[in-house]
This record gives sequence, structure tokens and C-alpha cells, in this order.
Amino acid sequence: MIRLKTILEQSSREEQVDSLLDKIKNKQFERIGAGDNGIVYAIQGTDYVFKITRERDEFEVASVIVGRESEFTCFVPVLYVNDSEKMYIMHNADPLPSQYKTAIDNFYARYTKFALDMQGEVSIFDYLDAEGSRETEKPLVDFLRRLQQQVERTGIAEFDLDLDFKSDNVMMYQSKMVLIDW
Repeated sequence: MIRLKTILEQSSREEQVDSLLDKIKNKQFERIGAGDNGIVYAIQGTDYVFKITRERDEFEVASVIVGRESEFTCFVPVLYVNDSEKMYIMHNADPLPSQYKTAIDNFYARYTKFALDMQGEVSIFDYLDAEGSRETEKPLVDFLRRLQQQVERTGIAEFDLDLDFKSDNVMMYQSKMVLIDW
């Protein structure tokens, strides 16, 4: 049995998506960033952005986590995906505080050294399990442990090895660290 609350939430989300898509169609957006594989645009008058990506793996993740904000709390919430356009709409996020950026940069530098020493494919989680948690601030370790579980929960093969974890790809959403690019 479907509850009335669920029906109303789905209806509200669909109306919200329709409104956002109308704004995109009417070119009510501005470019706010670009990376190796995509471009991000802010949708005017909203707290949403959309990304067009050429990276199939990135889009695959967005397709798995769309509408599952409570399950994938380490990822910026994705509201909508369009496979034919390789586009997805997600919540906007706030800049990462400098102390978190520094912690992530330091973790990544140690991970890179670890990966070179291991002479093979290792994930950030392999490093975290081996020695990274001893040398890393607790809030970042806690985030990485949750992220590790959520990466596994996606069911995407080798996502842990392909994860693009660096400080440029982490922001704040509702006072919590989230990945905005993966």
C-alpha cells in the first residue's frame, strides 16, 4: 500500500523538477564551473545546479543516488537525471571550510605516497584501513567511513578505485561534508 505522504512527496518533487526543467529550457541559468568532464550551471532563483557530463561513470553514480538523499548522505543530493542529455540536477552546496580542505589535502598526499609504495591499484579506503585513520582528523575519518559504506551500497563495480576524492570535489551541504563530483 502506498501512503498518502509518499504520493504527495513524489508529486511535489515532480512539480519541482518540472519547474527546474522549465528554467533550464528558458536558459535561466549561468555557468559556475567546469572540470575535465563536465560543466556546472546554477539555475537562477533556486538553490539547484545542473551538470552536463561526458563521464559515463559519473553519470552512472548520479543515476543510482537520484532521489535517495537519506541513503547517500555523503553525496550532494541529486534530484533528477536525464540519460539522453547526460545531465543531472543536484542541490547547490557551500564551500568547504579551510580546515577541512587542509585535512583532505593532507590525507590525499599521504594516500598518494601509500599508493606508490604499494605499487598497485589501491583505493582511498585501502589506505584508510591500513594506516590513514591513525593520521587523519576524526571528522574526516568519520566521513570517509560513511562514504566507504555508501560507495559499496551503490553496487557499482570498482567505484572505490575510480572515486575522484580530492578537496575540490567536497563541499558542505546542511553543515555536512558531501561529494559534489565523483
